[in-house]
Amino acid sequence: MTLIAFASRIAALQGWRRYGLAGVLGAALALALAPFFIWPLLPVCFIGLLLLTRDIEPGFSRAGRRYFFTLFAFAYGYFVAGLYWIGIAFLVDAERFAALIPLPTLGLPLVLAAFPALGAWLLPACLLHAWLGRFGIGAQQPARSLLLVIGFSLGEYLRGLLFTGFPWNLVAYAFADWPAMMQIAAGIGSHGMGLLMLLLCLPLALPLMQPQRYGWRLALLSPALFAVLLGAGHLRMQRAEIEMMPDIRLRIVQPSVEQTLKWRDDLRQQHLNKLAELTRQPPQGPAARAYTPQAYTPQAYTHVIWPETAIPYLLDELPDLLRALGTLLPPGGQLLTGAPRREFHDGQLVLFNSLFVVNQQGGLDGRYDKIHLVPFGEYLPFRSLLARIGLDKLAVGSVDFSPGKDVEPMILPGDLPLIRVLICYEAIFPSAINIGSDAPGMLLNITNDAWFGRSSGPYQHFAASRMRAVEQGVPLIRAANNGISAIVDPLGRVIASLGMDAVGVVDGPLPAPLMQRTTYSRSGDWLFVIFSLSVLIMIGVFRKFRVLFRR
Repeated sequence: MTLIAFASRIAALQGWRRYGLAGVLGAALALALAPFFIWPLLPVCFIGLLLLTRDIEPGFSRAGRRYFFTLFAFAYGYFVAGLYWIGIAFLVDAERFAALIPLPTLGLPLVLAAFPALGAWLLPACLLHAWLGRFGIGAQQPARSLLLVIGFSLGEYLRGLLFTGFPWNLVAYAFADWPAMMQIAAGIGSHGMGLLMLLLCLPLALPLMQPQRYGWRLALLSPALFAVLLGAGHLRMQRAEIEMMPDIRLRIVQPSVEQTLKWRDDLRQQHLNKLAELTRQPPQGPAARAYTPQAYTPQAYTHVIWPETAIPYLLDELPDLLRALGTLLPPGGQLLTGAPRREFHDGQLVLFNSLFVVNQQGGLDGRYDKIHLVPFGEYLPFRSLLARIGLDKLAVGSVDFSPGKDVEPMILPGDLPLIRVLICYEAIFPSAINIGSDAPGMLLNITNDAWFGRSSGPYQHFAASRMRAVEQGVPLIRAANNGISAIVDPLGRVIASLGMDAVGVVDGPLPAPLMQRTTYSRSGDWLFVIFSLSVLIMIGVFRKFRVLFRR
């Protein structure tokens, strides 16, 4: 069977076979993400989706609904396979929450799949009927494919904004372990990069969708453009001079405390002692890998990083504990650690998930309160209603955390640059880092991925965090209770890291930020939005002159 004949059989599928194959293709696409990074599945799966929708007219008729449900099945399969690990968090307190596992594993993907599916359906459905009503399906095919890709990407963009947002597993993250390709994000961000990668699928798809009109020479355009992007990424990496900041030696501590044990009253002091013992251990071997002319020689650390909620006490209310922590530090050193914090407003308890900066004297040099909280993890939306049906949050305690307010980078005394703190979940939001008047000199991501065991979740979280470093052109320092702790340079390259379930420290230098700010750090997602609108305008212009729509 020829490839064209096989493509025609795919396009001719009906009913459950069509939806089933769409779901399988979406699930297979999840293998393009961390920890597998089988990125060739991206064009294969997306071309399969384009073939499944080839012979269906987008619109609001019965056929148009089949078009939508094909897209929805694809997106649903993608999110079920890519986010299965959320259900593992419900096993931390299995007696209370195990019965609710279908909600995050099967229910949440229903909501998430609606965003790309609606975007990829509504855009061609509305615009093709408005602009191209006189033309048949075959004549509309290039425009339909373009509109599907743009609508899919815009839907994914809105998924990261609406209802507090959840921009997890963006298409661009299929390349989050390939530094040369990651450099695209420095210019157009992860959303723009995802759209660009989907657009590169079109020259490969059109010869299969309309072989009588498009020859295989068109398909050569995709690998050619891909090679150009890859070459540009390599060139950018060669031209960038990444230096290490003098007089700063980092020690990242990863205790890998099991989540079921983390908040037990009889073990809290033991967990704290473990962090202190790891901090005191002798310096580790060289961490830098030929990023600077001089080799990095570990000496006594100057700055210690502990993970999210590493200290299971109200740190700012315990001066004796602060002084004890200060004894772990050298003169002028600082400990940056996560810990809960509380306030009382009009007699009401208010909790914060915070990062504290402790100096050698046991004082506090700074504090950051997490702004973007996790729904159902750190607070319960519609608590008065949902608490009645037993859908309480997984986080310890019955009081919701409250969001902080200060979005400016943290300014600390000493040698550290401006720090944009990202506590756990906050690292998945690309444009959120651009909020604030000052550009950061480093990103600090403290997290606790122990909730999700040895699943894809911690690897996906780290991949998203690495993309933030490339987008901003600044180093990323990541401390995880369990997960992946690492030092990442401004080009997304990992200098030193500690993997899943490892107990130990990461010693290394702090890379300096790039000399010039990246385009994305200045413009945010505006380039992505403008590019999407420009393509839509071009389709309208081509429609007027019938350039793309002649048989």
